[in-house]
Amino acid sequence: METLGVGRPVVGIVIPSGFSFNLDGSAVYLTMASMFLAQAVGIDLSWQQQLVMVGVMMLTSKGTAGIAGGAFIVLASTVTALGHIPLAALSLIVGVDRILNEGRVFINVLGNAVATIVIGRWENDFDTDTARSVLHPSKPPQPAAIEEAKAEAGRK
Repeated sequence: METLGVGRPVVGIVIPSGFSFNLDGSAVYLTMASMFLAQAVGIDLSWQQQLVMVGVMMLTSKGTAGIAGGAFIVLASTVTALGHIPLAALSLIVGVDRILNEGRVFINVLGNAVATIVIGRWENDFDTDTARSVLHPSKPPQPAAIEEAKAEAGRK
């Protein structure tokens, strides 16, 4: 992220905290898996039950990054605690959970990268020109950047 143009202080705060609290992939997985399980076993959840389940899944997804397969454990415990879906329904997704884990990790990393860029821009600690040159090394500089460089050279 520093190579992309985000300042070291922002990266040092956002990335570690993001891997503990900004687990977008896990939250999406938990919500979608619980809704899938309810539909698979023929349980009609009211919109209130769905909102409670989404809220609880978003809260319980925090802090599972350091545990291999932690999201599945959280899904099992949350489904059991809420009581809307039988625990036996988890057998429908236990076989594909390892594959789904790869998607969760990708979404978590992508979410943390986007969060780092957003916070970097918010704190005026993000260099857009550096990001452009890293993401598009073969592209010529933007016209505005050329004009700024000429003006800077004229001042010296």
